[in-house]
Amino acid sequence: MPFQDIPLSQIERIEVVRGPLSSLYGSEAMGGVIQIFTRKGGGPLTPHLSVGGGSYGTYDAAGGVTGGGDHGWFSLYGSYRNSAGFNACHNPLGCGVVEPDRDGYDNLGGSARAGYRFSNGTEVDLTWFGTKAHTDFDGAFANQSNTVQQVVGAKLLLKPLQAWDVNLSAGHSINNEDDLKNGHFVDSFDTSRDVFSLQNNVYIGKRQTFTAGVDYQRDQVGGTTDYTVDSRTDWGVFGEYQATFAGQDLRVSLRRDNNQQFGDHTTGNAAWGHTFGNGLRIIASYGTAFKAPTFNDLYYPLSSPSSPGATKWASPATSNGATGP
Repeated sequence: MPFQDIPLSQIERIEVVRGPLSSLYGSEAMGGVIQIFTRKGGGPLTPHLSVGGGSYGTYDAAGGVTGGGDHGWFSLYGSYRNSAGFNACHNPLGCGVVEPDRDGYDNLGGSARAGYRFSNGTEVDLTWFGTKAHTDFDGAFANQSNTVQQVVGAKLLLKPLQAWDVNLSAGHSINNEDDLKNGHFVDSFDTSRDVFSLQNNVYIGKRQTFTAGVDYQRDQVGGTTDYTVDSRTDWGVFGEYQATFAGQDLRVSLRRDNNQQFGDHTTGNAAWGHTFGNGLRIIASYGTAFKAPTFNDLYYPLSSPSSPGATKWASPATSNGATGP
């Protein structure tokens, strides 16, 4: 998912986990996981409004409303941002073209989220997020892009027992991009991802947690480029143990993936941490990971493989996000 198009006004928080985490998140989680959460809402009915402006003809506006009761929550947000931009490339040797114009940007976004917690502990959470953006840049083959991205997700939390949580989540995300040259169509890319996850958390006392689950992911790419392979699926089975003993924190995880295109992969992670009395904390960790090349890495003309130190971006609706083509 192109995270640069996510309006900041619609983000509630961002969580970052460092290190290889393919054992829980699968391919791409080699350097860490960055998960973005849209606003949840809750509490009394509260309107929100913000406006701003800056240099290069930049202005933005965002507004919405949040609310809920003792058991429910909801939020609705919308935003718009526009910037006339500046000439991004003064040196034609660096861009390969001479385009002494401003490279502007505009973005229209919206999000909606609603959920309810029943008396028995069951929770339902539904999310939608979408943006439509236009970007100008300097380029020999294309110098404009129109992108549309949407994410829909649903989560269900069940509590069969006091010490046992069952989390089910599903999501669908799309990223459609049209590239243009001076307003004339050049090519298009249409990507989508479907995800499903079933995760069980068993709490052993207050200081031990065992997690086990299975997840599914399907990626698909289309557009004007004829890809040799345009879809693939991945099934994963994972488990994790976490514990805290006398200031010692321990985490061990293991995962087995079956990727339709690249076969079976086993990954794991082990981490230990200790907090001293003066607040000093020491951490040691080791992990293995794998990365399935994107469709562009493999089949797009003149493309090159992605960096091996990849970081996985999790989507606002689910624990996995749509990738590029």
